[in-house]
Amino acid sequence: MVDRLRNIPGVMIPFLFSAFSVFSISMVVPQIAGQFAVPISSVLLAIPLDFIGGAIGGLLLGYAADRYGRRLIMLISSAIFGIFTMASSFSTSIYMIYAFWFLIGLGVNAQNGVSYPVVVETLRRSSGTIGGIMQSLYFLGFMLDSVLFVFFHYWRTYLMVAGLIALVFSIPSAAMIMETGGRRIVSVHEKDPNFMRYTVAFSFVVIGAFMFSIPLMADVPTLLSDLKYSPILITVLSLAGFSGFVIAGFLSDRYRRGHVAMAFAGSGVLFSLALLLTHADAYLLAVLTAIYISSGFFSFSGIWVSENYPPGSRALATNIVFFSGRIVGGFSPFIAALIDPSSIASGIAVVCIISGLMAFLASAYIQAIKSRRAVHA
Repeated sequence: MVDRLRNIPGVMIPFLFSAFSVFSISMVVPQIAGQFAVPISSVLLAIPLDFIGGAIGGLLLGYAADRYGRRLIMLISSAIFGIFTMASSFSTSIYMIYAFWFLIGLGVNAQNGVSYPVVVETLRRSSGTIGGIMQSLYFLGFMLDSVLFVFFHYWRTYLMVAGLIALVFSIPSAAMIMETGGRRIVSVHEKDPNFMRYTVAFSFVVIGAFMFSIPLMADVPTLLSDLKYSPILITVLSLAGFSGFVIAGFLSDRYRRGHVAMAFAGSGVLFSLALLLTHADAYLLAVLTAIYISSGFFSFSGIWVSENYPPGSRALATNIVFFSGRIVGGFSPFIAALIDPSSIASGIAVVCIISGLMAFLASAYIQAIKSRRAVHA
């Protein structure tokens, strides 16, 4: 068991740099728009394409991880997102950016989807705290993007260095992983009569989580840039998001996961309403900080989903649930930018209100199913 614990850093370091890679584009959206003479909304279209690639890669590589082992797929997926982040620095058109981000997403989301089963199988139990810390690495990866941008302002150099860093750290870390899966086939005894109900309900939770969180990392840098705020504020907001994820994950181990998800999603809806109604700059940063913290309901979603499926189908089932979240959630930054072109803050608020409500209601439904099963057990 002690030897297997090295799987935790083996999973978390690539997870950190997967987020670092996929959101690296957020820091250079205005530059890329200027380079290729396209509107900002056109550059942001790379984000949903990234998640479409992730949805496809998650299913294919998730299936492979259940059949051939987790470690191999972790290595392959880490290589994919690092190599194509570097390659994107040579783009000569917006369409090349789209193609590279599709491929980056394929690697990133496959890595993420396999990470949750590895954690559950390594610890032999579910851990919302570990899941919360792992998912919060999205904010730390986003923060590293802002730090790297301080040193490399030109978008081509920035993306080249980002991809190189991702490769250098992710591949050796993934190589540390001890196999937890293997060549497995789902047996009759592993089939769950609640499979479809859980899959549909968890899909809505995950869609809401992606839709709520992605604009915070894809659109907020542009919002702050338009308002002439320092890029350092992105670091501050990232730390707020990181804190919210860790706290939510910890609470989900102490209390019922559904109730914690409802509390954070519900508060996210309220603070997003405040963002929609608040136009004074004096309150903007405070409200954004509260929204970042509220996004913590995403933190334990991967663990929550993974623990409800049998080992032989866990990686594939987790990626099936995350498929819809990646597809729909991936479009949220683009949608937020289109809702009100004159105020991206309003677009972010509307998307977060809708997605927060979706996650709240789906979490309540899942908790109701579990409560009924507990009563009849």
